[in-house]
Amino acid sequence: MVKLKRLKIHRYRNVEPCELIFGDRRNILLGPNGAGKTTLLSLISKVLRTSLSDPGDPFSIEIELTLPRGSLTGTIASREPRIDPAEFLRLPPMARVDAYTASEVPDINLVLSVADSQTTISFRRSDDRLIIQGGGLDNGLPAGIITTSVGTLNLVLNLTSNPNTGPHIDSPTELKNASRFDESLDTFRALTARQDVADLQDGDLRPEICLTQTQSPDNGSSHQRIVGISAHGIVPENILNILGRLDLPAATIEHSIHHDQLHFLSETVRLLGLSSATAMLELLDKRVYQSTNKATKTEQLDFGNLKFWFTRRDGSIFQDQHLSYGQKRLLAFLYYLDANPSFVIADELVNGLHHAWIEECMNAIGDRQAFLTSQNPLLLDYLSFESVEQVKESFILCRNQVDGDRERMIWRNMTDDEADMFYRAYQVGIEHVGEILRTRGLW
Repeated sequence: MVKLKRLKIHRYRNVEPCELIFGDRRNILLGPNGAGKTTLLSLISKVLRTSLSDPGDPFSIEIELTLPRGSLTGTIASREPRIDPAEFLRLPPMARVDAYTASEVPDINLVLSVADSQTTISFRRSDDRLIIQGGGLDNGLPAGIITTSVGTLNLVLNLTSNPNTGPHIDSPTELKNASRFDESLDTFRALTARQDVADLQDGDLRPEICLTQTQSPDNGSSHQRIVGISAHGIVPENILNILGRLDLPAATIEHSIHHDQLHFLSETVRLLGLSSATAMLELLDKRVYQSTNKATKTEQLDFGNLKFWFTRRDGSIFQDQHLSYGQKRLLAFLYYLDANPSFVIADELVNGLHHAWIEECMNAIGDRQAFLTSQNPLLLDYLSFESVEQVKESFILCRNQVDGDRERMIWRNMTDDEADMFYRAYQVGIEHVGEILRTRGLW
């Protein structure tokens, strides 16, 4: 599994420069409202997905990731827009955002270490070139290939995923799914929203799948042979595998998947006490291409508008929009887990969930590296600690500090003394985790 071990912030919004060390499993962000917990979760998601080009948010960060066969360390920073402050203030309000948008192509200086071959490969941006050195990959590529849609980290790892080019490391494709699971229903809405919803807040999370299939005259069948599949948004690998094995009839307008084929959906059926469930993907577009000699026909089919239908034990049927608030969050979170085998980035996870479901969700997280917030102490009761060092790595303390006209967000790990004080109280076993944190002034 991929793990984010360290995040050092030199510059990001109004965050005080800091260095955060993360544990391999549970990382809990603690602090009052407005202390930047959601901001930190969003930053972690943006780092992993490398979607850092927010308007007006110049940044400079250092990262350290461990990979199944190596590690990736280095810096990523935006190039600030070249605009005179006086000229900027003279612009109309609507034009200022575009004028102050940081460069979409970041500066990078990353080093990939491949453990089993003791090889290092460096990646850095020099002017308008991406310079690659080491491991037989020495090359210079246009810097424009580093885009937010590809993701810098995915790009770097993909460049070393070909065994024919020397030392390589398997690219962890799940980085693109490492989004923030929101504190309300935004993730659920993103999963189930129709294509024509223009004001969707997290539209880049909406599942969309493109199948490429061919039919040759010699196969003597009205079915197609799938030769390629790609996805946009949050899509579990199992859904892609199921669609990739199908022979879809030419008249296909939608495809349904029964709950016993999808782990997240079978778990939803179990926890909601239902009889069955079906996930349905609608055919949104179909493009047909004929080869020059007309021997092969290629079709590209775009699927989306994901919907879920459920059957109660009495045989009645209802759609996902008729789930309760907590049921919608449970379904969305289980789907999110199936799409993210390495990470969980969840804001106020326990919102709307029965305590039994909280336990199920915490167990379902398993060995994933989790970054969680909660103002509800119920979540903290499912944590366990085996050492002072584990305590120190498990909590990130967030607070606001006002100095005159300047407001800063302060993020830090526990100190050695704070972690030791917590662990000694935890070992006594009288107080709940939340009580220990509150009475010691840590939450």
